[in-house]
Amino acid sequence: MEKRTFANPAINDAATFLKTSAETNGEYTLIEIDLGKSDGPPLHYHNAFSEKFQVQEGILYLQIGKDKKILKIGESVTVPPGTPHRFYNETNDPVKFHITLQPGHTGMENFIKIFYGLASDGLTDKKGKPKKFSHLAVALIISDSNAPGWMSVLSPIIRSVARRAKKDGTEKWLLDTYCS
Repeated sequence: MEKRTFANPAINDAATFLKTSAETNGEYTLIEIDLGKSDGPPLHYHNAFSEKFQVQEGILYLQIGKDKKILKIGESVTVPPGTPHRFYNETNDPVKFHITLQPGHTGMENFIKIFYGLASDGLTDKKGKPKKFSHLAVALIISDSNAPGWMSVLSPIIRSVARRAKKDGTEKWLLDTYCS
C-alpha cells in the first residue's frame, strides 16, 4: 500500500492524503494536516486551485491577504485562486484540519512529499526550506506556489532554476526519491 502520511519535523506537522487527485478523477485533493505550534508556510498563492481549510480539532490561524482569521472546530474558509494566504498555529495545542484543493492537484501532492521528505532527510533548514535552491524551485513550480508582493520579483529566477533542474535530472531525482 502506498504511503499516505508524511511528517515534517522542521515545521512540526504531518500531512495525510485522505483523497488524492487521481482517486477523485481530478475533482479534488483532500489532505489532513496535524500542526503543532508553527509559523506555517510563508504568504503564498496558487493560480490553479482553491484551498478550503476546515478545522477538525483545535484552533487554526489563517492569514488571507492582510486579514487574519481564527477558525474553530467545524469552521471553514475557502481561499480562491490567486489570493495570498498562509496558515499557522500560535498555541502549544495541536490543530487538525482538512485542506481541500479544487480541482485536485498532483503537483501540490508531490510538493508535500518532496518538502516533507527533504526535511526528514535533513536536507532543509530549521524552518523547512530546502537547502538547495534547485529543490525549492522545482517544488514551487510543480505545486503552483507563488510569492506575492515584492517577493514576486524572484519568479523569473525560480522558473529558470526549475527549468535547469528539469534538464539536469534534479526534478526527476526528487520525484523518483520522494514521490514513487
